[in-house]
Parts: sequence; structure tokens; C-alpha cells
Amino acid sequence: MGYRENVQASLAQHQRALAEAQSQGNETYAAQAQSVINEMTGNLNRLDSQGGGGGGGGGSTPDPNKYAEDRRKADERTRVQNVVATLTGVMNDYGLGSLLAKVTQMVQEGLNSEAVMAQVRQTTEYADRFPAMKTLAGKKRVISEAEYIAFERNAASLERSYGLPEGMLGKDQVTKLLENEVSGKELGERVNMAAVGAFQTSVEVKDQFKDYYGISSGGLTAYFLDPDQALPLLERQYTSSQIGAEAQIQDFSFDVKQSERLFEAGATRESARQGITIAANQKSFQDGFGDTVTKDQLIDASLLQDSTAQKSIERVKKGRQGRFNAGGTYASNKDGVTGLGSANKI
Repeated sequence: MGYRENVQASLAQHQRALAEAQSQGNETYAAQAQSVINEMTGNLNRLDSQGGGGGGGGGSTPDPNKYAEDRRKADERTRVQNVVATLTGVMNDYGLGSLLAKVTQMVQEGLNSEAVMAQVRQTTEYADRFPAMKTLAGKKRVISEAEYIAFERNAASLERSYGLPEGMLGKDQVTKLLENEVSGKELGERVNMAAVGAFQTSVEVKDQFKDYYGISSGGLTAYFLDPDQALPLLERQYTSSQIGAEAQIQDFSFDVKQSERLFEAGATRESARQGITIAANQKSFQDGFGDTVTKDQLIDASLLQDSTAQKSIERVKKGRQGRFNAGGTYASNKDGVTGLGSANKI
């Protein structure tokens, strides 16, 4: 087949491609096909003006492979342009614009997008931009760059929304959180605890947290955001401190074991408040003549509804009421006898 026949065959092929692209509404591909058709038509017109054709005529015979080679080069230029354009957007999104020259060179050398990205991930620039990736890969926990960036943006948004000190959720902290596989949801919970604990919590709760766990109010925010501290542990400590603070306010202080025991039973500060009030009003039952009860029994009876502890308290009440009827006077309130009062003289 001669050069003209090659051009004509290719022209027919691209005309069919144009028609298909137009029927599918693919404007980009249709434009590319039309461009090729225009070029081929121009080649045929030049052949006609030179008197060339199917092997006859007096003009010089064109190289039958020239068109194919020109077409290959044109296709390669288009490929390079398209791949570079795509990767330029990716590199800019990733904050790796400094690698664009290397990326372009790799594409020109024949690498496709996937091969280029594999090379990019081996660069120092990439390691500096996404420092947590290496640690995650070592844990067989792979995330995409898009997920990494989404986590960064979520952290920055949470920092602003909750009024945390600027930079507290910066690159170093984000890296540590990602390396410890803290999810975006968990980060939100930690930030909420950090903000509430450090900026909105009462002085009593802060003092109780320091007393129980040795963390001062100034260090609470960083403590809650430390990924080395598991979220369930933070929730346990924070709620236990709230329960302890409520008891402290009502002059019925708990030690850390008592507060954590209530947390394990599902208590919160709000749910514990009424029970603490009842127990506080009965604290005199721990002392005095006759039967007494322990603080743990008062807690178990009023906050955990423990029947054995409730019976013990009832026994103390009846014993003291019996002595009252025998001649003593005890002060009492709605929760029961609370202590010795003044006897009325007859």
C-alpha cells in the first residue's frame, strides 16, 4: 500500500472515530479527531498539487512510513501534554510543586501517571510532605494522599472551631496522630474533650484531675490530644474527675478508686449528683455509737442501688431511731437520721 492509500485509510478511520465521539457527546475526543482529519486532508491536497498518487506521476514518491511516524510523534506529544497537565494538578494539590520539573521529565521519558507517582513517593520531598506515610506503611496501614490531606484539613478546622492555641494541631502533632492511627472521628472527640476540659470545665474538675492523675489545668489540652493516651482512658479519667469534683463540692470527697468504680458502673457527673447528695446527708452514719457503715456502703446504696448496702444503712437508721425512742434525740431529715440533736427537757 502506497503513502496516499495509507493516508486515505487513516483518514477514513478518524472520520469514523469523529462520528462516534460526536454521537457520544465526547467533545474533547471529537476535537482531537477533527484536528487529525484536517491534517490528513491537507496532506492529500498537497499530494494532489504535486501530482503524486498511487505510485504514478512524475513527482518524487513520498516515504510511505513518514505519515505513520509523524502521527506517532503527534500522539506522543498529546500524551505527554495530557499526563503532565493531570500530574501538575496533583502535585499542586499535594504541595509538591517543586517536583514538577522531575515529573515532566519522567513523563517525557515514557512513564505513565502510575509509574511517575511510584517514583514521586520515593523522593525526599514526598517524605517531608507526608512524614506519617512511612510509619503507616510499616504497620501495613496504607492511606491515600487525599485521606492524609483531609485529616490535616479537619485538624486545622477543629483547631479554629474550638479556639485551641494556633499550631497545637500543626504538622508535628498531625503526624503523631496519624502514626498512631487516630481517626478523624476520634480526633474530633479528643479536641472536644481538650477544649471543654481546658477552657470550659470548672475549677473543681480541673483540681480533681490534678489530684487524681497529676495533670495540671495548663497541660490538659496537650494531654487530651496526646495519641499515646488511649481515648477510652481519657474518657475514664475525665468523667471520674467530674464525679470526684461533684463529691468534693458536696463535702463528701471520693478517692480516685471510688470515682473510677462509679464510672465503670456507667455513672456521669449528672447522674451521680443526686446519689452523692443522699450519701452526703447520711455520712454521719460512718461514726457514732452502735452500728456504722463505710463510705463505700453509702456510695453503693445511693449511687449503685446495692440492696445489701441499703439494708446496712436501714439497720443503722433503725438502731439510732431505737435509741432515740429510748430517750435520746437525733436530728433527722428526709434521708434519715443524720446525727445527735438536742433533747427537749421536760
